[in-house]
Amino acid sequence: GNLDSRAGAEVLDFLRRSVDDLGQTIVMVTHDPVAAAYANRILFLADGHIVDDMRSPTADQVLDRMRRFDARGRVS
Repeated sequence: GNLDSRAGAEVLDFLRRSVDDLGQTIVMVTHDPVAAAYANRILFLADGHIVDDMRSPTADQVLDRMRRFDARGRVS
């Protein structure tokens, strides 16, 4: 949801701890590269298809990858 930056960071930290400490699996859908960088693995989707995969990302890496996709999800 649309949370202020502090509350958003708290939610993302809680989700990360749930994975690390409790072995939970979290599926999150976002366009926010900072939020995505909390993940162990990112699947990039376009038109309902997986078009790319990234492991242990940083926010900058996610943003760079997103910039390379065209409207059809192809890497340009």
